[in-house]
Order: sequence, then structure tokens, then C-alpha cells
Amino acid sequence: MPANLAAASPSGVFPQFSYTAYKESRTYPILFQGQHDGTVITSLIQDGVNTPVSVRTWAVTLRLTSPNLVTLRTFYESQNGPLGRFWFYDPFYNSDIGSCYDPTGESVTGRYTCMFLTQMWTESTDMSSMGNTTSLSFQAVA
Repeated sequence: MPANLAAASPSGVFPQFSYTAYKESRTYPILFQGQHDGTVITSLIQDGVNTPVSVRTWAVTLRLTSPNLVTLRTFYESQNGPLGRFWFYDPFYNSDIGSCYDPTGESVTGRYTCMFLTQMWTESTDMSSMGNTTSLSFQAVA
């Protein structure tokens, strides 16, 4: 008999950095069902008890100094890339940008349990500014 899945248990807080690009998107899971006559029926996936909740996804681009690049890569590797779960504090959660960040993970204000969507670590060096640019995507996990 199947059992309920355990909730994701995050280990660590995404380090606080300045972002050169920051994008948050919200989507609702949709079920697509094709019919024999070629029509497609779509419906919102829901459990019938709770109201539907959007899936949040963040995509960030960071320009990092060498020590910050090492910090971020160490964090990514400590989470086992896309396999681990971590807490992310949304810097735009309230009007005072970045004020809800808590490096200990104790505060629940603006905190989301996330996972990396980036399958492999990628980085590039911009020769004109001599800085490392890293792009990462991660998604909130219910």
C-alpha cells in the first residue's frame, strides 16, 4: 500500500548576493488531454480539497568575485545540484528589498523551500569586465 511522501527537508540557506538579473515566474500545473478528434482539453490540476497553488520559479544571474563564486559553487555542490533542497529568501518579498534574509533559516518571512533546476554547474568569464557570471534557476518545492 503506498504511503504519503515525506516533506522536503532543506539543508542550508541560499547565500545572499546582488543579482544582475532576477526573474520570478508563477505557473499553475495544467493537465492536457488529447481527444480522438484532435481537440485538446485542459484542466487545472488540483486535489479537490485545497485551492490550487502556483509553482514559483526563480532565475537569477550573478556577477561574482572569486571568493563569492567559490561560496556559491560550494553551496551548489553541498546541495548535490538539483537533488538537494534548500531555503531561499525572496529579496522582493516585502517593500524593504532584501530585509527578510536570515542566514540561519529560522525566520519564515519570505522563505521558500527550493531545489535547483540547473542540471549542471555553468559559469562564464566576461573578459571586458573581468568578472565571473553565473546563471542559476531554482524552483519552490511544496
